[in-house]
Amino acid sequence: MTGREAVKTMKERRTENDRFVRYWRKEEDFLDYDLIERFETEGVNADNIGGIDLLTMDDMWSMVKKAVGSRVNLVHEAGGDRIRWAHKGKEDVCSYTPENLLTIFDAETRGNPVDS
Repeated sequence: MTGREAVKTMKERRTENDRFVRYWRKEEDFLDYDLIERFETEGVNADNIGGIDLLTMDDMWSMVKKAVGSRVNLVHEAGGDRIRWAHKGKEDVCSYTPENLLTIFDAETRGNPVDS
């Protein structure tokens, strides 16, 4: 399918809890994750999309946890949920947002979730 078709399909399937899109090529040799809003604007120009899945925050947290293991933890605090991420010899703490989940996932998989 084309990027336009993928965006149309995504809009038809999306629920209020979906925040991410996982997409792949027909040949299944390429897999990527993105924020739905960014995919709506940038993915529309893509060719050769084999399929898409929509993911919630919980779904993406599971993907991050699988990629990072015990070096990432979700901490529930009075001010909101936070992510503790140990990497490069330090520990970062950031808010539990779609953008931060994707940043951590991309950094840990080096932008290539297929080989991770």
